Amino acid sequence: MGNCAHKALGTRSLLEEDQDEAWKRQTRGKLENKLYTFVDLKGLEGSTEFVKVWKESGKLGFVKKLRDEKILLPYLYEHGEGKVPTAEELKEWQNSKPERHGTAENHDDPHHAPRKACWSLAHRGTLGETALHLCFLTNNMIMTEMAHALLNLYPAMALDQYEGHEYYGETSVHIAIVNGDLESLKLLVGKYGADVHARARGRFFMPEDCKDRMKAETDYDGYAYYGEYPASFAACFDSKDMYDYLIRNGADPNKQDTFGNTVLHLCIIHNKIDMFLHATRRKHKICGNTFIKNKQGFSPLTLAAKLGRKEMFYEILEHQSMEYWTYGPITCSGYPLEGLDSIDKNGKSDDESALLITLNGKTSDHLDMLNSGIIYRLLEEKWKAFGKGKFYRRLVFAGLYLLAFSLAIYLRPRHLDPTRIETRTDRLRVVAEGFTVLGAFIYLVLEIKDVLITQGVHTQITTLRDAPGKAIFLVSCVLVILALPCRYLGEHQAETTMLILAAPMAWCYLLFFCRGFGAIGPFVDMIYRMCAGDMSRFFIIYIIYVVGLAQAFSHVMKGVNGFGNEGYTIMTLMRMTFGEFDFFTFEKSRHPTLAKLLFFYFMLFVTVLLMNMLIAMMANTYQNVSKESSDRKNESLKILEELES
Repeated sequence: MGNCAHKALGTRSLLEEDQDEAWKRQTRGKLENKLYTFVDLKGLEGSTEFVKVWKESGKLGFVKKLRDEKILLPYLYEHGEGKVPTAEELKEWQNSKPERHGTAENHDDPHHAPRKACWSLAHRGTLGETALHLCFLTNNMIMTEMAHALLNLYPAMALDQYEGHEYYGETSVHIAIVNGDLESLKLLVGKYGADVHARARGRFFMPEDCKDRMKAETDYDGYAYYGEYPASFAACFDSKDMYDYLIRNGADPNKQDTFGNTVLHLCIIHNKIDMFLHATRRKHKICGNTFIKNKQGFSPLTLAAKLGRKEMFYEILEHQSMEYWTYGPITCSGYPLEGLDSIDKNGKSDDESALLITLNGKTSDHLDMLNSGIIYRLLEEKWKAFGKGKFYRRLVFAGLYLLAFSLAIYLRPRHLDPTRIETRTDRLRVVAEGFTVLGAFIYLVLEIKDVLITQGVHTQITTLRDAPGKAIFLVSCVLVILALPCRYLGEHQAETTMLILAAPMAWCYLLFFCRGFGAIGPFVDMIYRMCAGDMSRFFIIYIIYVVGLAQAFSHVMKGVNGFGNEGYTIMTLMRMTFGEFDFFTFEKSRHPTLAKLLFFYFMLFVTVLLMNMLIAMMANTYQNVSKESSDRKNESLKILEELES
């Protein structure tokens, strides 16, 4: 199967570099396995018994020899009629094979009933293949005729599947689809009753990041991930005739594979637009369902948004739309909001909606998807109906809250006595403190309401992660509430500490609103990115240098002002980083020359190298954010022009 896959996809170089150990063992196995004396992957170029008989006697002689001499009967179950191997037999065979390095969970499905087999497990190939599989794998016309002859003699061979972990579940139907052999597919399914719902679930058919261990989240990227079912294979190889034949013979395109993906999901993953449209046409016995979600919660629409498949995204939207009327070039259509809007039908926030996925996307493809008039119009309507009013109400609340908090801070006496309210200033301060506590309490209640009723914990955490200013303000409100009982318990030091921390954190809330204005929003986003990325990386390296040098300076400069202990030394080094130092201080050291060398080392690697590295990283972040902002502005203008026209 590995050969067929890279022939069809043109990925030979990839597999040659990887040199999959499993199919190399398949080639080497002919030295020790009787199966490979009948047929192997060399096809007609080999010198196997099947090839010799075919070359000497042709098709009729080949069939006659196999039938009359009963060559294959010792290798088949029940004289070629087949039987259902027990689970113990299968497990014993799999455990006996050296290629058991794949993940057992790929195919240990309790809902998957045992399947009938024709070729005995004891005489299978290294990977659990049969002679029929090897004949089809060569993708040679004569070898295919040889496979047809085997099927004619022993029809039950059509039910055989690979039993090894690497290609577990693969059948001749899968191989015929990969080879583009419609005639063989019709014989296997129509005449010999091959299973149209057989699942190729071996390690070879898994996404790359799930080959060794199943993951809850994956990008579905794999050179042979085709969705396990024959119909999904046909869709991935863009074979409409094979797909139609499978559907007519009972294949269900809405069956879900190990990852919950249907045929339509696989069309999205492999970017097969025509095949997607073909699978959703009503002429089929069973049409593809565009609302089925996979195990990550993605429908075909949201998966297209996640992977940045712009054309597919538009096609799905149009497919799900309902046309009301048409007047010349103007069409009025309605689009279902399920899976598209950030609010689901129950009024809860939907993190996996196409709208949020597109807005949070980091690639240029996600930016291009904002060209969709539907996405832009949805955002515009949501802003007018809900966002605009809520945004400005919260802005007014923030302004009043910060005004009251500032008055409470500025009017606070040095030695506060809560029982003394004598002057006008004291009364004004108490009123301001009351408004501050009330505002913090109201804000916390609203946040708790969003967590318990509207959005849920996960969505709220995601929102706070994307809006650091709002998260910091939330912490500030908690500190304000905690400071209230400290005052009346006499813990004035604890109260003062909490207010000192809460005051600057409260003003960070304005950064949240600044992001709503085009003139300053990109700069706020830039600050967040620099703090999360550039500053954090710089800080880790900076701490390593400073802590190491602090020990050296503390020892060399012992007794000198500013270097009394490690803590003072670290603070002195931090001041030196920004140019605040007295060079003549090093003359007071016990080892002046060594102290000056340490100072030179510090200035070279910390002040010069690290500081300039930080500036360079920030400059790069600035350019990236500016470019993204400019691109989004241009896209918005383009959308407005299209809508106006």
